[in-house]
Amino acid sequence: MDNTIPLEKRVMKQLAYFFTVTVFLLSCMLVHAADPAKDLLMYLPFDEGKGANAEDTSPNGFVGDIKNAKWVEGIVGQALHFNNGTVNFDPLKIDQPKEMTIEFWFKPDDKIEGGGRIDLLYRLIGGGRPHITFNRGGVLFGFYFATQGVELEALTNYDAFEPEWYYFVGSQSRRTAWMYINGELDSEAEAGGDARMDFGDQGMSIASSQGNGNFFNGVVDEFKIWSVAFTAEDVEASMAKTLAVQASDKLTTTWGKLKSDSRRF
Repeated sequence: MDNTIPLEKRVMKQLAYFFTVTVFLLSCMLVHAADPAKDLLMYLPFDEGKGANAEDTSPNGFVGDIKNAKWVEGIVGQALHFNNGTVNFDPLKIDQPKEMTIEFWFKPDDKIEGGGRIDLLYRLIGGGRPHITFNRGGVLFGFYFATQGVELEALTNYDAFEPEWYYFVGSQSRRTAWMYINGELDSEAEAGGDARMDFGDQGMSIASSQGNGNFFNGVVDEFKIWSVAFTAEDVEASMAKTLAVQASDKLTTTWGKLKSDSRRF
């Protein structure tokens, strides 16, 4: 490496290279991506930064009620950090999708390797599916889904979840359900029918169970629900898109800091 080049220029060059490569890879994969204009049922970027409402930026425009959570830095922009808290949504009043995908980023406050039940996603009222849960019936983590006739599950192969960021995708076609973590297939299970999503009639809770218990303590960001099943290419593309935006934000922040520091000399 040529150490005669000033440090800030070398850092900027490295960041710019990383960002360029990431965006190029993303562009190669987007040909497979689900269509936000017609397939996106809910998108919660959690970028409000203040207030007690979480706003859905999809065409449906749902609004959630935030309890016991604060705004913090997320995987992209802002996120919500929960401390025995939740975001509650009244019944979503959407048509029942025949397929579905749920994706989001989460970061536990503490290592999870057993213990009491923790619900990352559940209904606001009543029983049903889907839900995404730690420590249910001796299983560390699972994507609990259903068809119109039977309740099913895709269970993790992880032994523990550290206090770090994870990218979760739970996807269900009419034949199969998949659970991806950090872009890699973690588990799959047979479905055998149209998807069942009970959020339409029973509402939805993020970071808690029905009636608000079994709290997930940690950070959640970039929450989305789709009316299609993701392919492996969709998962890779969505994850890459988020990381590309994150890299862009970091590049901008780093550049601003470097310019500010340079004024001191």
